Amino acid sequence: MATKSDQRFEFETDQSGWSWETHYKPILKYVALVGFMIWMLLPVYYTFANSLKTPEMIFTQPLGIPWVTFDPVAFSGRNAWRTMWDAFPFVEYTLATFVVSVGTAGLATVAAVFAAYSFARLDYPFKNSLFVLSVAGFMFPIVLLAIPIFVLMQQLGLLNTYVGMILAFTAFTLPYNVWLLRGFFEELPDNLEESARVDGCTQIGAFFRVILPLSRPALASVFLLAFLLAWHNYLMAFIIGQDPLHTTLAPALLELQGTFFVRNFHYIMAGTFLSMIVPITMYMYLQKYLVEGLSSGGGVKG
Repeated sequence: MATKSDQRFEFETDQSGWSWETHYKPILKYVALVGFMIWMLLPVYYTFANSLKTPEMIFTQPLGIPWVTFDPVAFSGRNAWRTMWDAFPFVEYTLATFVVSVGTAGLATVAAVFAAYSFARLDYPFKNSLFVLSVAGFMFPIVLLAIPIFVLMQQLGLLNTYVGMILAFTAFTLPYNVWLLRGFFEELPDNLEESARVDGCTQIGAFFRVILPLSRPALASVFLLAFLLAWHNYLMAFIIGQDPLHTTLAPALLELQGTFFVRNFHYIMAGTFLSMIVPITMYMYLQKYLVEGLSSGGGVKG
C-alpha cells in the first residue's frame, strides 16, 4: 500500500523526470514576471505609441503599433513631437519641475532624518503621541487640504513661487519619510552609538559619524520617493503655481490640449512621455538603494 510520501512523490515527478520544484515552478515564476513587466510597461508604450499618431488613430487604434498604423499622408509631414517642441517651452518647465522636485526631496529628507531619529533613538515625554501626530498627514487627502494651504500661501505671499510649491509638497511627503526612516533607525543595533560614545563621540557626533553613513540606502529611498511624489504632483502645483511662468510640468501640459481636447491629444501624449524620462532615469540610477533601503530592515544586525 502506497504511503502519502510515495503519492506526493508521484505527484511531483512525472515519467519524464520533470518535478514541480525544479522545472514547473521556475517556469511559472518567469512567466508571471514577464506578464507583470508587460503590465507595468503598458502605460509607457501607450503614451509613446499614441504620440506618433494622429488624434483619429489614437481613438480608433489606441494600442496599434505606430509603424503599422502610421499614415504619412494624414500626418502631413509634421509630427506631434516637433510641433510640441517648437510651440511649448518644455525645457523651461522641465527645469522648473526638477528644481521644485529636488528642493522638495532634499527638504523632506533632511527634516525626516532628524524627526525620525528622535522618535526612534531618543527618550522624551509624549514621544509616541508626537509620532502619531507627525504621520497623521496620511489620514487627510490632498483635496481636503488644498484650500487651507492655498490660503496660507496667499497670506505668506508664496503663491506663484517655487518656495511655496516646495513647502506645500514637503508637507505631503514628510509624514511618509518620517514613518519609513523611523523603522530603519529602530532596526539599527544600539551598540553602534554606545561604541561611538566610548570612543569619545557625543550623541550628535555618533549620529553624523555612525548612523548617517549606515543610513545611505534609506536616505536614497526616501529622497527618491519624495522626488517622484513632487514630480507628479498636479493638484498643489496647479493651485499654488497659477502663473504659467511659475508652475511645474504636470499642470503645464494642460496647455497642449487646445480648444478641443481630442484635437491635441497626441501633443499631450508626446509631452507626457518626455516628462517620464527624468523620473525613470533617476529611478534606474537609484533603484539599488531604493530596494536595499526598503528591504534591509536597518542594514546591520547586531
